[in-house]
Amino acid sequence: MEMLTPSWRTLALFDGIGGHQGNLLPTLGALHAQPENALFFDRMFRALDDLREHLGGVPEPAVPAGSRLRRWFTAPATAPPTGTDDSVVAGICVHLIQLCDLQPRRAALDTVTAAIGHSIGLQAAIVAGLRPKRTDAFLALAETSLKLVALSLARGHQATTGRQVPTELAERYASAGDPRQRPGPMALVSGPSRADLAALVDRYRRDTGRSVAVGLVNTPTTSVLSGHTEDLLHFHAHHEAVFRSGAATWTFLTNTLPFHSPHLAAAADEVRRDRTFVGPLPAAGELRIPVYAADAPRTLPPDADLLDEFVDQVLVRPVDWATASVHAVTDAGITTVLDCGPGPAARRFTRECLGGRTLRFESIRRASRRP
Repeated sequence: MEMLTPSWRTLALFDGIGGHQGNLLPTLGALHAQPENALFFDRMFRALDDLREHLGGVPEPAVPAGSRLRRWFTAPATAPPTGTDDSVVAGICVHLIQLCDLQPRRAALDTVTAAIGHSIGLQAAIVAGLRPKRTDAFLALAETSLKLVALSLARGHQATTGRQVPTELAERYASAGDPRQRPGPMALVSGPSRADLAALVDRYRRDTGRSVAVGLVNTPTTSVLSGHTEDLLHFHAHHEAVFRSGAATWTFLTNTLPFHSPHLAAAADEVRRDRTFVGPLPAAGELRIPVYAADAPRTLPPDADLLDEFVDQVLVRPVDWATASVHAVTDAGITTVLDCGPGPAARRFTRECLGGRTLRFESIRRASRRP
């Protein structure tokens, strides 16, 4: 792996889907309106159309057609209020923003010496690590990257759709929890240490036979559980006393897929079988800077299969951000974090994990405005 070794030490930080989808379409609309981005969006819209044709009759929510996204970006009023509520569309929009910001003419990324991505942000970190300087080479990589991300999301939806939630569990949660929350396959649990929550989950699985997993450890006291919505509702009901006492808080996330759990293993296998459609990804040995994994304190090795790394880390393996983010900062000697968003979650988690360590955080939007 040929590494760059300049004097500055900047980490490019890419967020995942998170729970803040409301700004995705306005952000994309603003980027789409810039004439210099026309070639990029035309290529990405065609890639989505190719994917829709490849998928055929995927159950809704389907991958959005390029023409539909173009209409939403051009005339935001035509987008339904719930347009980015499902993880398929939200994930595609997140990756489009990140890819647009990674175009070769964006000088802010030229200072980056390492990269890391939270959840699906991993793929943007990989693109940042490869980042071809020629426009044609970048667009080819971006097309493959978008196909990989969108296909993974669509296969994840296929693998988990159709299981109904018992009415009594939903009603019990509405009466005991926050009735404004829509139950889903991922829930944020704050308060318990990672060890205490892992023990609670292990005991629950042994006692009930239900498949609930600690999908993400975002900070030492903030984790996310992944599983079927029914099982998460049952977990909450089973531990109602814990949440009522205030020892832990529970919040359903807006995600519609159980990322980072065994439930998406079949989807990962489907994506692997679709390698030919996705197209060739460069070898990991072509990464120009270290790209850090989010599942453990490690970099992607030179012999890694980048498609496997993405589907395994994003769909199946748990995220250990509390460990991985600190390792990336320490191992790479980072002095500045370039927050590539689009949401604030990865930045907030990283700040909390770093504790009292002083680092400079700068948004990619602000950095891009510098002369």
